[in-house]
Amino acid sequence: MRLRMVDRILWWDAKEGIRGLKAASFEEYSLKEAFGGEARLPELLLLQSAFELAAWFVMLTSRFAEGGVAEGIERVSFPAGVGPGERVLLDLELTAETEQGILLDASGKVGDRDVLVAKGLHVRRMALSSLGDPEDYRTLFSEIGTAGGP
Repeated sequence: MRLRMVDRILWWDAKEGIRGLKAASFEEYSLKEAFGGEARLPELLLLQSAFELAAWFVMLTSRFAEGGVAEGIERVSFPAGVGPGERVLLDLELTAETEQGILLDASGKVGDRDVLVAKGLHVRRMALSSLGDPEDYRTLFSEIGTAGGP
């Protein structure tokens, strides 16, 4: 599991959710141009960023014992695009928790503009060691994370 779609984790709370930043890099926003589209972050990469932020939530709340894997989504829309160099503020709200996983709602904004609205992100919990080296994730969090947890 590679977690490089989230550039910064700003805040998290085990009972509420997690907030992070995603910046549209040159490589990412130019993907659509190669196929005749306008220069913007592909919507699926934005959704992947939300799922990766959810995976960080699982790791942080389990103290790096568990990781999260995307299992599905109930509803998603992309009201506006993300342009070159824009930064998306991603907010994930915990709505339910079971032994097998978690359910979150996600929103993404560039300034006041909505760019992602997602309901029911299903994320399955599993042993982090089955996804990669937990120490590697701790190191990455030391680079992109903040102390905004318990």
